Amino acid sequence: MQVKKLRAIVRHAYENVSFYHRKFRDAGVKPDDVKSIEDLRKMPVTSKTEMQSISFQERVASNIDLNKCIQRRTSGSMGQPLTVIVDRDVAKFEEALWLRAMFENGLRLRDKIVEVHDPNTASAESSNWLQHFGIMRRRKISIFEDPHHQLRLIQKIGPEAIKGYPSALTLLANLCEKDGPCSVRPRMIFTGAELLDGGTRKLISSAFDAEVLDNYGCNEFTLMAWECRQHLGYHINSENVVMEFLDDGEEVSHGERGEVVCTSLINQAMPFIRYRLGDIGIPSKEPCPCGRTLPLMKVVEGRSDDFLVTLDGKMVSPLIFFPFPFKDFEWIRQFRIIQESRNKLAVHLVAKEGSKDITEILAGARQELVRLFGTEMHVEFNMLASIDRDSSGKLRKIISHVSNDDIFRKSESVGLFYQKTCLDSAVKRK
Repeated sequence: MQVKKLRAIVRHAYENVSFYHRKFRDAGVKPDDVKSIEDLRKMPVTSKTEMQSISFQERVASNIDLNKCIQRRTSGSMGQPLTVIVDRDVAKFEEALWLRAMFENGLRLRDKIVEVHDPNTASAESSNWLQHFGIMRRRKISIFEDPHHQLRLIQKIGPEAIKGYPSALTLLANLCEKDGPCSVRPRMIFTGAELLDGGTRKLISSAFDAEVLDNYGCNEFTLMAWECRQHLGYHINSENVVMEFLDDGEEVSHGERGEVVCTSLINQAMPFIRYRLGDIGIPSKEPCPCGRTLPLMKVVEGRSDDFLVTLDGKMVSPLIFFPFPFKDFEWIRQFRIIQESRNKLAVHLVAKEGSKDITEILAGARQELVRLFGTEMHVEFNMLASIDRDSSGKLRKIISHVSNDDIFRKSESVGLFYQKTCLDSAVKRK
């Protein structure tokens, strides 16, 4: 199925999308050269910067009726928003992928679902008519609403399932922690769109007394992979996407870290072929005890602009942060670490009400960061009343302004293994 869809999308892009026709021609690749998944390597990789540098007409298929399409925008959290065009029938298929992941994990037809979401995100809304029959009853709550109001609405609805950004659900979990036991008791919680670290998963699960199931997706490809209840990795939606894991352009071995590069098999309106997401993932050949045979990826370690870089060029995964670099972190309500330049870190912190003197704690955290990044790293702490979300409502914990080119140079790729040591030490300290 993958090969058939791949050959069809490559031919379609070559014949109808001027950007890809030019790109394949310059690389000396024609549609007939692609006969297998392995043949994808003959084609050049595409970046978001490339897609942004061309006109809208160049990246959209000439034989597509735009009146039958919907538009959605990537978050542009690094100042690089991108408009994505999707045929409405494809959008319905994408919605079905999300429903499969939820039903496979125990959602029932008559369950009530609350989605804490970005109201500006377009969706197919293909199942709205079902709600008239009490099936797939979904209530959407804007992520930009006051968290207290969000929690009151959720309590009034009493959903069996909640779906939202980890950062949004963390704010609600913190409210539950502050105001006492939460009366909302869903059976399951679905997260996505942001990196979910172990501490955040534990906090959300504890506050709502529910299992947290994470999903991996983006606006360019919708849902690409999802957790089952075994929590041993993410099942890749092979009928929707071909996912590669690359290091310096070469496929990594199973169990090794690689940059995620994806090819959409269904979006003919605006094809994405060998598109760099900027994420780091680990492919796996291990079978999942759940019995599903969709291939697994072990972990998503965040976007390339979530990775920080030490002064000697090693990469530091966002997964190591929190509780690291803090030995005492119970006073922290929110935090964000920004690498403003190769030798400067800014740590933004929001303290809980009534916090004790933290001067000594910050001094210890500074020492930990300098030990990890290098003695010449300048660390600046900023105490704030709140931390702003980006335009899509996401609350990113780690941001790097060091260019991706610096991060992904082959000479520094050994740093991919460096953060494992840091993560191990952070877990031990916790």
